[in-house]
Amino acid sequence: MANHQTSKVTSQARSAVLAAPLPVAGFDGIRELLLSLRSRIGPSQIIPLAAALLFAVGCTLWAIQEGVSVPLALMGGYCTIVAGIILCVAQLMLTQVNTSATVVAHTPRKPNYAAWKLVNKLNVSNASRLWCEIEPGHPYTQESAAWTAALLDAIKSGALPISPKAHATKEMIAQERANPGWNTEVTRDDLKAWAKAHGHCPTFLND
Repeated sequence: MANHQTSKVTSQARSAVLAAPLPVAGFDGIRELLLSLRSRIGPSQIIPLAAALLFAVGCTLWAIQEGVSVPLALMGGYCTIVAGIILCVAQLMLTQVNTSATVVAHTPRKPNYAAWKLVNKLNVSNASRLWCEIEPGHPYTQESAAWTAALLDAIKSGALPISPKAHATKEMIAQERANPGWNTEVTRDDLKAWAKAHGHCPTFLND
């Protein structure tokens, strides 16, 4: 009779455990994490993770075959898989950091217009960047390279006068006008007149 009651209580307890509500929120969180990892994992993460998994399975089976206790062998395989997952997560974090750093590095800085409006002479390099709203000293873009070509062509054709260097001879001035470069200087007023003649009014030339 006692055994029957004990069996009945045990059956009721098992039924209660099975009928208990599952922690849906916890499973949903794990599911979202796995989906997020799946969307971010690429070949550089899949390869070491798969290698760690195969290595863990192979070493576990070999250890069991050699007489190592099953719990110890399983523990070793588990640790190997965890190490592979940690390596995968570390690569994801490094990739994200490098991507963020690349975005920051390639984001042009806005010029200090208040300061540049006080500069009377500008070389072609600085003028082309300011024209595209890039602070001089930052890497040029395709747009600023196009304006560099336009300024150099205008100087060669005589449409945009150059501002000669101090103590430059007539021959040196004529040579620079015929073969201008990034460091060829023009005055602010001449550059503004040339821009206006072509229907342009860049911010750095506004008074």
